[in-house]
Amino acid sequence: MLQQEVKIRMSLVDLQIIDAQAVMLGTNRSALIRDRVLSAPVASISTADYHRLVSDACAFMRNDLNQRHVETLVAYVITRLHQHSSQAATGDQSAA
Repeated sequence: MLQQEVKIRMSLVDLQIIDAQAVMLGTNRSALIRDRVLSAPVASISTADYHRLVSDACAFMRNDLNQRHVETLVAYVITRLHQHSSQAATGDQSAA
């Protein structure tokens, strides 16, 4: 399948976060970004809902965690939940 190149601009900090998440998930940066863009659960959460979730998590932690860390954790959990639900739907538990 012919793939088109798409360019995005990210801050160095955001790029480092994406790279770290890719390593944690055992994938590469391109695959992680592609999965995040195309995955239904992330797309089904509105930007406002995502920011409310991050704010709620920060408040729950009594603002002991940097908001950037909370955002990273929220995105990670959403991604893992999506992977888990995808594996459950296909019956593939080997990657869990």
